[in-house]
Amino acid sequence: MKTTLRALAAVAALAIATPALAQGGPPGGGMGQMSPEQRLARQKDMLFRGITLSADQSAKADTLIMQGMRKQMEAMQAARSGGGDMASMREQMQKMNTERNDALKALLTSDADKAKFDENLKNMPQGRRGGR
Repeated sequence: MKTTLRALAAVAALAIATPALAQGGPPGGGMGQMSPEQRLARQKDMLFRGITLSADQSAKADTLIMQGMRKQMEAMQAARSGGGDMASMREQMQKMNTERNDALKALLTSDADKAKFDENLKNMPQGRRGGR
């Protein structure tokens, strides 16, 4: 009986997961399949998880994140068209991220929110893994 229930649970899990995989990868997968609005929402959620933003702070954060994404896209396109050096591109992206994160953190007023922001930043995924 237990074996039958486990088999049914496994089949149900596969039935649910297969359409999700067919639509662009695993849930929470790569940002390349997301629209700019979805990337904005995801980054904002990860960076400000557990922090309550005012309407003004939220609007400023949206602007800073979108500007950062635009700059990075432009830099990536320039590197691709010029056969850019990936090591220097990685450094440039890290610098852009640091500048954006510093500007986002500056929006926060309390030390507790700034500490939570730092914690959230530390817990964010850091690029691709596995030598891709």
